[in-house]
Amino acid sequence: DCVMDIRQFLLETPESCYFTCYQLQMAGDTKVINDFAELSEYPELKQEGKSNHLKMVPGFYDERSARTHVRRLREIIVKPPVHITQKMNPYVSESGSETTTKKGKKGAKSKGTSEKLHKVPSSDILEKLDLLEYPKTEKSQSVPEVVRNINFSAWNPPPGNRRLRGDLLYLEVTTLEENSLHITCSVTGFFLNSSTRDTFDPSPAVTDYKSHTLVELLKKASHTFSSRFSRLMSRKMTKHPYEVVMRPYPVYEWMAVKPKHAYDWNRAEDSLLTTYGMEGGRGVLRDWNEEYQCCHEMPRTNLVERILYNRTKYRVYLDFREAAVKGACAVIDGNIPPINPMDEERAWVYLYNKIFFSLTIDGRDSYKDIGGDRVSHCNASHDLLGITAFERADVKELYTLATLAVDYRGHRVLAQSIIPGIFHGDQASTHVYGSMDSTDSIKSSPDFHKLMLKAAKKLHIKEHRVVDAKGNTVTLASCVETKGIIGSDRRHYVLDLTRVFPRDANFPNYQKNPTSLLRPELVEDFCCRKAISTIVAKRNREAAAAAEAKKAGKSAEAKNEGKNTDQSAPPAADNQKDGTTDKDNSKSDTPQPDGKAETAQPESKAKGPKANDNAYISEMESIAFNPDAFCNVKSPDKKVEESDALEVAAASAFLLNNVIPKLVAQNFRLLQDSPLDGESLKRIMHKHGINMRYLGRMAALAVQCNMPHIAQLCTQEMIVRAAKHLINGFLRDVKPDLQESKSSWFLAPCVCRFLNTFLGPKCCGTGLSKEELEAANKVLEAQEKEDDSKDQRRQIPRGKSRSKRRRARKVDSINVRLPDGKKAPTDPLAPANLWMAIHNLVQTKYNCKLGLHMEFSPRRKLCMLRSLCKKVGVQLACRNYDFTKDTIFEIEDVLNLYPVVKTIELTSKDAADYIEQGRIFLGRGRLHAAYAKLIEAQGILHQTYGPMHEQSAQCYTLLALVCYRAQDIPQAVEMQQKALLVYERILGIDHPDTVHAHSTMALFLHSSGQPKHALTHIRRALYLYELMCGPNHPNVAASHINIAMIYQDSGQVQRGLNHLKRAKECFQAVLGKNHMQVALCDHTIAVAHSLMGNFREAINFEKSAKALYAKEVGDKHPRIQESLMWLNWFTKNAVEVEKGLTEKGGLQPVHPNLSPFVWVSLQRFASPRQISPTDLVHLIKLTRSNQQKKSEQKASLNEAEKKDAVDLAPQPQPKPMANGGGELTKAQKRKIKRKLQRQRQKAEREAAAAAKARSS
Repeated sequence: DCVMDIRQFLLETPESCYFTCYQLQMAGDTKVINDFAELSEYPELKQEGKSNHLKMVPGFYDERSARTHVRRLREIIVKPPVHITQKMNPYVSESGSETTTKKGKKGAKSKGTSEKLHKVPSSDILEKLDLLEYPKTEKSQSVPEVVRNINFSAWNPPPGNRRLRGDLLYLEVTTLEENSLHITCSVTGFFLNSSTRDTFDPSPAVTDYKSHTLVELLKKASHTFSSRFSRLMSRKMTKHPYEVVMRPYPVYEWMAVKPKHAYDWNRAEDSLLTTYGMEGGRGVLRDWNEEYQCCHEMPRTNLVERILYNRTKYRVYLDFREAAVKGACAVIDGNIPPINPMDEERAWVYLYNKIFFSLTIDGRDSYKDIGGDRVSHCNASHDLLGITAFERADVKELYTLATLAVDYRGHRVLAQSIIPGIFHGDQASTHVYGSMDSTDSIKSSPDFHKLMLKAAKKLHIKEHRVVDAKGNTVTLASCVETKGIIGSDRRHYVLDLTRVFPRDANFPNYQKNPTSLLRPELVEDFCCRKAISTIVAKRNREAAAAAEAKKAGKSAEAKNEGKNTDQSAPPAADNQKDGTTDKDNSKSDTPQPDGKAETAQPESKAKGPKANDNAYISEMESIAFNPDAFCNVKSPDKKVEESDALEVAAASAFLLNNVIPKLVAQNFRLLQDSPLDGESLKRIMHKHGINMRYLGRMAALAVQCNMPHIAQLCTQEMIVRAAKHLINGFLRDVKPDLQESKSSWFLAPCVCRFLNTFLGPKCCGTGLSKEELEAANKVLEAQEKEDDSKDQRRQIPRGKSRSKRRRARKVDSINVRLPDGKKAPTDPLAPANLWMAIHNLVQTKYNCKLGLHMEFSPRRKLCMLRSLCKKVGVQLACRNYDFTKDTIFEIEDVLNLYPVVKTIELTSKDAADYIEQGRIFLGRGRLHAAYAKLIEAQGILHQTYGPMHEQSAQCYTLLALVCYRAQDIPQAVEMQQKALLVYERILGIDHPDTVHAHSTMALFLHSSGQPKHALTHIRRALYLYELMCGPNHPNVAASHINIAMIYQDSGQVQRGLNHLKRAKECFQAVLGKNHMQVALCDHTIAVAHSLMGNFREAINFEKSAKALYAKEVGDKHPRIQESLMWLNWFTKNAVEVEKGLTEKGGLQPVHPNLSPFVWVSLQRFASPRQISPTDLVHLIKLTRSNQQKKSEQKASLNEAEKKDAVDLAPQPQPKPMANGGGELTKAQKRKIKRKLQRQRQKAEREAAAAAKARSS
């Protein structure tokens, strides 16, 4: 912490928010504290007594500080600070009925439930989504008006004689009493002068009011201001601390309430004097490249240094992101001139705020033969992916540039920091590696090549030789397009990392698919599996050879009877010793692989864990791919070229034949992964190493596996992505033109017209005849033949030449006739033309041929609207849209176009390793170890990124789950609430992770006996699920089951039964009638009927569930045994009902040994017990990193800190874990025994009370 943090705190506190010009001094000392110093430099502050107090001493104003003071007062008047009452957990002890106590716990809970739940709607099954419920509404207090206006006077600037007397600037303030006050800001403060609008008289006024702050002066001059400002500063608000913490970057929602345009002086001045991201107050431009590279040079040998390195780099990149986004938007808006205005307009580049901006278009015709602008657009994303890979490779002498891509108004702008000397000729910076002009000339410096080899080993890039156009043979450890430059600062920079990973051999034609690359996740997965299979095969061969040698030795001994036969004893002893060593090693804190993975364990002492690690690492480094395979790059050796192509083809075949079918047929079918929308589908596909161009393949497999929701989601994503490509082209063409209609002049009419056509009654060919669509296809073909460079013209951001071209196209020769003789429309936004353009684009990009007529329901159109707006950056007004009308959207509905930013992924590897270890421990039931690892991860994340980070939210979620399994429900609720707030603030209110957090929060709240709050969260999750993926989805069905469980526990079984029936219908629609989840619904419906006394119905549904279980998992599965127990119980109760034994009070609708509660969650938190080869490789990596971190922590952590970390861990579950849970102490056993006794006594009391109630 530094002194500036104290000043920031004082600036946000209502009591001192209007003090801006002051100095901090220690009590009893006149020495001024440096604002930029760290608090550790002043040890007196830590001492007890008066010396650790700070006092605020008024300072002298200058013109800059005076303007800052006035600006701060304006901010306070418009958005005043409030007294925040920080309530960590609003769900604890909210009311007497919601709080469980030791005495009468069940009665209090049921009473509170009956009082709270009768106010919910009679039917909360959503038949129609109300979009007015989408925004997260907060209770806002009205801000009282304290002053009419505060303006800078027209008498500014002060004349020379007044400036020499201390005048800095003049203000004109109109109070609520309609008095006009002319105020002078001088070096010592503020005072009233005698000027008017007609007369300049800077002398003090008759009243002679003076003050160091403008607020105190206005309090003296206006009684209304004094009273209202005091009321303004006394406002209070109850919020969680995470609701107050600033976001690291702005988050935009695709739908928002139309804001009121308030009167704001600061906003008006900022818009007129904007610097487009440049920090004008600093007086000097920030050198983004120097700051970023200095972070890269920071030491990171231990954990403390790595935390400081990650924190510094993250903060610098956040500042760069803010400046780059504002600059990119200014470039698109035409507010920044190019640095090469004499070149062709397509080749313009921009330099502003020491950031280099370039449009992702083929301005130099580098890709004119292989796709042009389309290739340049895709290469920006590949470049960010390559930079991320090199950042993770972490070669200290190799530098990358701070880079991001901004999609705004149909354009994509690439923003990069500047290599020193690159704009000052060849003498300042030198190109030493790769090719600047395709393959005409290729360079390779030996020193630079050594650095590239270090990164190539980690990224599986093969060292290979290429031949340039002049016939020279060059050895590279990258693709030919990658460039190595030595800047004027003598640093080695690598850029244009567009082809770090090999090409996809499933798309071998380089001319048609130049950007088809394999993803880094697939390359890593393939290399892991290949390395493990090689190691296991080698071990098996060694074992077989050893067995044959042993057998040969025994036969030799049998022939030689006179010799000693005890020579075979030492190997047996060695084997026994090795087995003991392996067993001891398996008890370490680092999770070790088990199950089938034990085949990779060493068999001798020489081949211990360290040898196993080294064998794996060396095997992994030996697997590499040639990034120039399947490209138009010459190789001097044809055999090597063919061998490299076979290696890449093997990885591509692994993707096509193994990864994709497994994801669809196994993960999606068994609900191990459940995508909600296009964003979550993309994340799941990328996690498994699958590119988005395989969407057509996945849709076909989903149809074969009878998963209509996956097929529909893939189809929807392909259509929306094609529509995004088209609307971006239309947005790029929007410019005023007298020859065009005004509807195409501006952005809002263009967006409105496109959405009306795309989602209107004729959406996707609905209502259009086959002849109309065929005519539209002919029109598109004719337009393509007429203008082959149509896409390149659309990429021009501004200029007059496009208007001339559009006027030339107006007089076109396209004459396609419909069957009735009418001319087919040539407008690209005609329904038939737009749908055929989308249809053809889907077939080209995804190799998927859609039907000519596709019908989508209004709910599905709403999902498509949301997805398209998020991809393009369109913000719409929050209202209910009727998709059955011809005109769905009005121009006023388009509120804004916001930038969509793609950045480099900067993550903490230490925190990620700890989180993964905690997840594995959690999956094994070792709660103590999981809690300790997650707490360490959370500490690292807070020091590195602060609480507002996605990794922090993931860690909070896992911590909440650990606490829940350890029966610490209040702590679980608190942790999950933090995760939910972080997800909402950094990802948005309708992000898939946010919705999962709502669902998990409902589970924890229901477990803590708070059904009202649980219903609030689960119904919010259900609303967002249906908004994102429609009414038929596994997550929607799971939410219905969870709502039913809450109602069932609250005594409202009939309402819960309605949700269970809806869940069953949903599961049958998306998974088929024979899925396990349908059987689960039948079981829950049976329990609900049992609770209502309908035992015959319960028996029928339980029989149906048992039959489905037997069909899917066999007769010996535990589910079958449990179902049989339920059937026997229902049958017993049914017989008692038939005999009339219910009056005796012995009837129990629920089995005493089986829980009727079922909570369905399709989100995967913990690792499965069966570890896959990929998990095994990850565990091997974690073993090495954990051993290194343990040695570092021994030097940095003291024993007290270690003890505190252990004491913070929750107690384990009462039931000891079978897989590494450890022995329980005597105190723990006594505690568990007492708890079980209380539970039995409670169950007996409840049974007696129920029997008494029935008898009465």
